[in-house]
Amino acid sequence: MVLMATLDELKKAAGVKAANEIQDGMVVGLGTGSTAAYMVEHLAKRIREENLNVIGVSTSWSTTLQCRQLGIPLKEMGEVSELDIVIDGADEIDPQRGLIKGRGAAHLLEKVVASMAKRYIIIADSGKKVEKLGEKFAVPLEILPNAIGVVTAKVEALGAKVKVRMGAPGKDGPVISDSGNIIADAKFDEIKNPQELSDKLDSITGLVGHGLFINMATQVILATENGLEEF
Repeated sequence: MVLMATLDELKKAAGVKAANEIQDGMVVGLGTGSTAAYMVEHLAKRIREENLNVIGVSTSWSTTLQCRQLGIPLKEMGEVSELDIVIDGADEIDPQRGLIKGRGAAHLLEKVVASMAKRYIIIADSGKKVEKLGEKFAVPLEILPNAIGVVTAKVEALGAKVKVRMGAPGKDGPVISDSGNIIADAKFDEIKNPQELSDKLDSITGLVGHGLFINMATQVILATENGLEEF
């Protein structure tokens, strides 16, 4: 009798495969999310067992804390201008490797890190794959607090409904990013041209970041019920 791997086991396999792409001497961007956490865990194991000389650059406080607990040496994002490889997760992935990221409110710093990457590998489970971006999730926005009114108006003029993301139960007020900005979500009925929309969002003053990552990922590793899928 053949036992099928669980989704968690496959996510771990995706994380392990991505971590095995890291070579001695690399400076590596380390992403955020459940699959990325498996990657960080395996990288720490390789550092211990293979005596790898690797420096990490974290995209979030949660990943920073995990790295510190596991003994992965880190540099601050502002100390580097180029990364050999970045491994991160995504919330939606289309067939062209276009992404929506930001449900964890770290998309601005994740995009800064991605922009420095020679290789940008996305690891996720098959539930994140979509035919068109925006099918499941809104586009996360990071907005300067004093610009919330004008940015909301300009994004809604592009056809979205914008809603400020509120904190989890027990926390009053909106979600605030690690950079001190307001997180909001822009839900579009349809995103026909992700690159065009990304360019328009980039042009809005006061909108310091959004969750469309277009033409950035160089490889996707998906955990599916039939094993790992790569494209």
